Amino acid sequence: MNAAASGPKTSTLRLLAWGRLWSPLAGDDEHAEAWHALDLPGDFTTVRIAYWNAFHVGNPQPPVTLLLHGLLGRDGAAVREDLMRAANYLGLEGSEHRLPPDHLAPACEVFALAIEREEPALVAGLRERYLAPWAVQAAERLADEAELLALVQHFMTDIGV
Repeated sequence: MNAAASGPKTSTLRLLAWGRLWSPLAGDDEHAEAWHALDLPGDFTTVRIAYWNAFHVGNPQPPVTLLLHGLLGRDGAAVREDLMRAANYLGLEGSEHRLPPDHLAPACEVFALAIEREEPALVAGLRERYLAPWAVQAAERLADEAELLALVQHFMTDIGV
């Protein structure tokens, strides 16, 4: 039996759930579904306010921005271009409701498809250049917030860090 007949890889589905969890375009019910699908500790509703304050709300940006270039201190245009190249290579197309390509949510989708299509160089590159460094920085910034730190640690496990 081939992989296509047996359905998507578990790691692909998990990364797609992470993409939904990180997306500010998803509603609280979708965040809660992703939380449950990822088998994260507790319940999304108990961390909802802390989650939004840590990852989505702030001036000029949240404490742990989900824009990869922002947290990593890199040139935004270069990061967006790199991730758009990866998405184009995989044949991904945007929709009318989309986030910047260097937002963690679509980056998780690109990573998921690279895993599904068994693109080891692309998987390693995305992990090493963007996802792992973001997760390490996020964990450092959330060191005093146990529930959110646990969230990032689960993400690290799923991306192979």
